Amino acid sequence: MSELVREALRRYQQKQESPVNTELMAALRAVQEDARRAGLDKLPQRTVNAEVAAYRREQRQARTKQPVR
Repeated sequence: MSELVREALRRYQQKQESPVNTELMAALRAVQEDARRAGLDKLPQRTVNAEVAAYRREQRQARTKQPVR
């Protein structure tokens, strides 16, 4: 029983040390709602992965095209 109480206290203390950022959560909900309204919340995972890969490819190309000092 004492181990259970210690574990509960430990978890409580961890939550107190890192409280939830309510502003960040509100912003995330707003972005999700905007995506839902625009119909972007239904993209298949394959499409999301392709977009991420394309963005990363562009970033790599941009870095390699910069002149070396």
